[in-house]
Amino acid sequence: MSWLMRILVGLGLVLALVIVIVLVIGNIGTREETTQAISMTVGNRTVTVAGHYKDMTQESVADGIKVIVDGHEVLITTDQLSVDGKMETLEPDEDVTVYVTNDGNVQVKVVPQSEGASEEAPS
Repeated sequence: MSWLMRILVGLGLVLALVIVIVLVIGNIGTREETTQAISMTVGNRTVTVAGHYKDMTQESVADGIKVIVDGHEVLITTDQLSVDGKMETLEPDEDVTVYVTNDGNVQVKVVPQSEGASEEAPS
């Protein structure tokens, strides 16, 4: 009978080890960095900066704000948007969402205020 107990204890230990390994591998693959978000107001426009950024600075300029996110410069005035020097004219009823992806790229989404700026940026 002692050989039967040893076999059962051994199988129990192997089964427990397999379960632990499966759980550890499953949790490692799903771990993701947390996202951050901050909203600012320029005139009647809401500007949201969100995503996986490490460093963000904000400063006021004469008629808007300048935000530097992981080296990308975003300048928002009452009627224009500039991302890394590329200018775009904004309509008075548009909000702006700036999203920084995991790999550091910047995606800008202009959203009419009727839809709301709380809409998720593509990831």
